[in-house]
Amino acid sequence: MSRRAIQAFLGLAAVLLGASVTASRVGASGGGAAGYAPLTPHAASRVLIRVLDTESSLGPLAQTTQEVTLADLVRFHGHPCDGLIAAAEGITLGLKALFPQGVVDRTDVAAATNASPCYSDVAAYLTGARTLYGTLVIDRTLGDEWVLVRASTGKAVTVRLKPGVKPADLPAMEKKLRAAGCDGPLIARVQSLQQTFIRRLLASVPGSLYEVTVLPAFPYFVTGERPDSAKARCGEHGR
Repeated sequence: MSRRAIQAFLGLAAVLLGASVTASRVGASGGGAAGYAPLTPHAASRVLIRVLDTESSLGPLAQTTQEVTLADLVRFHGHPCDGLIAAAEGITLGLKALFPQGVVDRTDVAAATNASPCYSDVAAYLTGARTLYGTLVIDRTLGDEWVLVRASTGKAVTVRLKPGVKPADLPAMEKKLRAAGCDGPLIARVQSLQQTFIRRLLASVPGSLYEVTVLPAFPYFVTGERPDSAKARCGEHGR
């Protein structure tokens, strides 16, 4: 084989290898739901809520809605953990109680959750509330529960995971693991329990594992609002 032929062959091989590597990377990090184990593709792609936001940082409410799925939350939070699933199902129930017409105005909600990064990430994403502007309250005394309010109506609800739904020994094992080093067997046991919890949440009828309670008022002081919602009521959607 001539030198020119060898060079041509090597060039083609490099192109094909590059295409293969690129394809594998897209498959691993793309938008498909297959990479969200233990979530099934159906669970990952299920629409939780439809939301309404502003057109821009100083614009009115948009004319169209957006759909939010569990896969969206996983991309935002980083992993499909039990806390993410529990919060997603619970907060979704609360938002449906506040917005019975089916579309959640994310410029019109404040929320409170405990200090869990999983719970607070889901609360911020689904409700539009933010700690920076005082509309997302972190209350360390809260358990597996979320408090939501629709500002325009004043209606407030608490959504609470029913007793006995979470595996009884999971909190203690998680606490033990946080205090331990890189204990592989303990990590595996905790992950197994968490996945059992996830499967129960996903296999149950939405709402059957939670209690929704209407409150006389939102029990927290909201210190401000998101500045990118300042013109939400202008334009065709104005009041």
